Amino acid sequence: MNEKFYRTPDGQSGIFFTLFGAFVTWQSLGYPLGKLSQMGPGMFPLGLGSLLVIVGLIVTFNAIRSSQEEAEPFEWRSAVIITVAIIASGLLLLTAGLFVSIPVLVLISSLAGRKNRIASVILSAIGLTLMAWLIFLVGLDMRIPLFWN
Repeated sequence: MNEKFYRTPDGQSGIFFTLFGAFVTWQSLGYPLGKLSQMGPGMFPLGLGSLLVIVGLIVTFNAIRSSQEEAEPFEWRSAVIITVAIIASGLLLLTAGLFVSIPVLVLISSLAGRKNRIASVILSAIGLTLMAWLIFLVGLDMRIPLFWN
């Protein structure tokens, strides 16, 4: 039995899943559930949150039983950089367009890694931009600007 299971990656994941699932389940109770034949808006989050609690408890229980090593310290720098990249891309999407927003997202996100090469970052930016264009503008016909308005 692992007495410090909460310091292992599985223990941390299990606790997070359980708490997040409990929060989603609690929040879903504020919406009408309806019946199984006519589901209300709260039925899906209730089921999803409950399932997440069950998965979290299973992962936590397995972490208690295992002899896993302690987790590495959390990389705050990477988390902050990724968050800034997402916010910057979201702010740029409607003003600068898709062909500016996605490369900015990739370029800022690449700063989170320590071993990224400029060639792979540029190829990733080009590839993701083309995929986003194909999926959202060509495939789904969404009205997203391509360039500056």
